Amino acid sequence: MSAAASEAPPRGIWEIPGQPRAVEVLQRAVATGELGHAWAFTGPEGVGQEHAARSLTAALVCPHEPAGCGACHPCQRALAGTHPALQAFAPTGAMHRVEDVRTRWLPAASLSAGEGGWKVLHVRLADRMNLAAANAFLKGLEEPPPRTVWLLDLADPDALPETILSRCRPLRFAALDAATLADLAADLPFDDEGDRALAVRACLGSPARLAELADGGLAALRAHRAVPRRMRAETQAVAIEEAFAIEQRAEARAKAAAKDLADQRDELKELHGGTLPRELTAEFESAENRRKRDARTAVVRAALDDLASWYRDVLLVATGGDPAEAVHADDPEGLAADAAAIPPAALLAGLDAILTTREALAANAQPRLAVEALLMGLAADALGR
Repeated sequence: MSAAASEAPPRGIWEIPGQPRAVEVLQRAVATGELGHAWAFTGPEGVGQEHAARSLTAALVCPHEPAGCGACHPCQRALAGTHPALQAFAPTGAMHRVEDVRTRWLPAASLSAGEGGWKVLHVRLADRMNLAAANAFLKGLEEPPPRTVWLLDLADPDALPETILSRCRPLRFAALDAATLADLAADLPFDDEGDRALAVRACLGSPARLAELADGGLAALRAHRAVPRRMRAETQAVAIEEAFAIEQRAEARAKAAAKDLADQRDELKELHGGTLPRELTAEFESAENRRKRDARTAVVRAALDDLASWYRDVLLVATGGDPAEAVHADDPEGLAADAAAIPPAALLAGLDAILTTREALAANAQPRLAVEALLMGLAADALGR
């Protein structure tokens, strides 16, 4: 496929909700052959950057004209995130490490382009590069290989050195508004309109979180926001029970992520005659560990976000705010009960503890221990101890 295709790709592969401008810019870059070697996808996390990386890969590896038919096998694999032309790099723990840049990123860029003739290298949470990693990565940007495109996701562009930003073409991804989220929610399997409306309010603008809420996440959310009441009605043991329940959900998500990666490995084995090359085997083992860790962390982070939004809403009601304006407006009785039972100072302290735990989680704290310690502290406040 030629990057200088005379027509823009059909919009079918570019249906990225809430991002019409980003889509237009990427389509035009592909169609005119002015793609460049690096892009900075700036904006809130999880509002279409992953989708854009896959769509761009499909447009580049599609063998048909106009580029990006969306129906051929290369397009379908690219859109599923399984095409070898697309490689994604997530942080190892809290940060991207210099070892990862040197042993994974730069070698991937230097390899000859294989199937499809292109390499799309997607750095997720790129603003989590430490200085050593950023300096090592700069070399790859200064000497870009041909037919290689770097995509950097940046929620906080100021976290990266200007030497990197200046070598990337910026592309803004907008936060999704309530109407866009409602449109997305209409296609998801919620039980009723009340659940759908709650999910739109509680997803914090993230379509990925919205999908999780549709896939059993609302039950977990309701369990999380009931914790203060359960603690008052029962004992501090509720903290340990809920921490264990969160860990169980995290482990189930990790197993699902590992299975998805195993399916991809089986597909690659078939392409290699039934035996995966040693280097790919090692890469998959590393990827499986990262994917499982990320899945566990995402579940715990979502639980903390649920608790934080509940505490904010209780504080809103406790200080005379309108419950109808709350994220959890569907449970005014619960909000009123917690507002009456927990003093505003304790609510503020609890909210601060939740946010501090979330930061500790990003810094590689042990999820089970961090959540258990948090809930024990919240229980002490709820029980007035």
